Amino acid sequence: MDLLHQASGAALDSLHRAALADPAAPTPCTRWNLATLVRHLTDSAAATRELLTGLPPGPPPQPGCGPARHELHHLRLAVRDLPRDRAGVRWAALLASYELALHAWDINQATGCRTPLPPTLVDALLGSAPLVLDGVDRTDLFAAPLPPPRPDHPTARLLALFGRHAEPAP
Repeated sequence: MDLLHQASGAALDSLHRAALADPAAPTPCTRWNLATLVRHLTDSAAATRELLTGLPPGPPPQPGCGPARHELHHLRLAVRDLPRDRAGVRWAALLASYELALHAWDINQATGCRTPLPPTLVDALLGSAPLVLDGVDRTDLFAAPLPPPRPDHPTARLLALFGRHAEPAP
């Protein structure tokens, strides 16, 4: 749950910049522009909240950064009150942490922001990556892994696991 809280915080930070950017800007997710990516992030946050709380699916998300921030705040409130001892809840929260953190990075790239993901978040995601990726059919989920440009750089390693190129700060 703490990891999901960190990842949703990174996503919220990225949305501040996205609100000021061109919605048609390209993103590292080659099939999506910034507006499509933000809408996907909104949908992911809503679906995660529904899954974790047992609520029925709601209507499709509205476009824009405002609805995305709204959904992320609702997710953060829901996570605060969830039981932390249920394996299904922990697993869903872990998967959502990757989704939100990686898309926060994608949004940052699309908006020209080079602020890194929080190191504690990156380290935790790297530590759990084998649980998420080993033996998984990546088709339509994640891009194929890449060799990290700098194996000694945690963010570059994390991004490469999910098929993203990183230009980490020195």
